[in-house]
Amino acid sequence: MLELTDAAKTQLHKSLAATPMTEREGKCFRIVPTQDKHLTIRLARPAPSDSTFRHKGAVVLALPKALRRFVKDKSLDIDNSGKLVLD
Repeated sequence: MLELTDAAKTQLHKSLAATPMTEREGKCFRIVPTQDKHLTIRLARPAPSDSTFRHKGAVVLALPKALRRFVKDKSLDIDNSGKLVLD
């Protein structure tokens, strides 16, 4: 299963809090595939089958069931420049 570091959870939580309520209501960051078969995160509503990750009582990240196998041994962290990194 994907592991989220505390730093990544905190960063996602801060980014959600900085998003206007009208844009984020009922949404969190969700891992999605790009057209060139990479992964990215977007603000979206989690699907019922998603695995979700919480920080301070709020869902900060959703992982679609179809993508679980691609990230099962990965960790989401923050690099020295403050960017999210999937290793």
